[in-house]
Amino acid sequence: MSRRFIFDLFRLNIEDLDDLFGSENIRRLRRDSDLTKLLLNATDPLHDQLQRTRSAAFKWSLRGFNDLSKLLGDRDVIQLTLARSVLEKDGLIVTDDGMSAGTSLMNPPLASTAVCLFDISRHLVAVEHTGDLAPTAWKDFFEQILGQTAFKMGFKSRIQLEPIPEQHGIIGLFKSFQRITRMRVTLRIPNPELNRYTRDIYNDLARSGVREITQDMKNPNGMSKAEDARPFASAVLAQQGYKKGEVLIEGVRNDMFEQVSSGSVAARGSVPGLREFIRGLSSNLRTKEAQAAIKAICDEIDKIHPIPGKENG
Repeated sequence: MSRRFIFDLFRLNIEDLDDLFGSENIRRLRRDSDLTKLLLNATDPLHDQLQRTRSAAFKWSLRGFNDLSKLLGDRDVIQLTLARSVLEKDGLIVTDDGMSAGTSLMNPPLASTAVCLFDISRHLVAVEHTGDLAPTAWKDFFEQILGQTAFKMGFKSRIQLEPIPEQHGIIGLFKSFQRITRMRVTLRIPNPELNRYTRDIYNDLARSGVREITQDMKNPNGMSKAEDARPFASAVLAQQGYKKGEVLIEGVRNDMFEQVSSGSVAARGSVPGLREFIRGLSSNLRTKEAQAAIKAICDEIDKIHPIPGKENG
């Protein structure tokens, strides 16, 4: 039986770059159709990124664009494959006379890969968790490829992947404090999935033309923890992945002063028996098994990060 398809879940955030000339006609990433075109163009070898370390050289690439939307009907999902190819590597080389230190050149280079599923409908990205790529700087090079592609397409925006915290991670931390004296968070407001907690803060920022805001809220006597107050709404937006970096909370918990950061580790999903099938999906796109496999992954995404309004409890 094939192994589980294990993935980490990220929010697809759009970050606008500074425009020194203040042009009103500058192009920004806004429409989902533009995101889809960007992902297709990102598979062009022109956007591959080189990485050099002290002992090796690698090439990072995106390949294998597949539009899986027809399998689901009401949900737009794009499949890409992220690959890291080993171009050269220093190490010991066996010779006829013994062993010596040298550089091995690989042609064609071997690659480690990870399947990436872009849930365009929800602005979420499921990235396969693999032992080969997990310890690397894969996210940095992934974003570099997408950023260069956007630039070549004439957009002054780039895509950032922000970890979706484990369900109730930030909210659970928020509620665990008896008294919160400080909360620091940077929120991004591109296209959020709104719920009853976040609608007011989103509308306020949208009316003000704000797309990113850093809040450093303090009160030594304790801030309101009410669900209709700003601190809780900000925590909910951060929980949904519309943030930049970690959320810092200070205050009293378990009768002791604590300072805790949260939000840097992505929620992880797991679907049994699909790993090899998903990796070979391009040759099985027309089968009922393909439709069932993608639906199973979308169901797992919705389980670990429920659609607003459909949360349990």
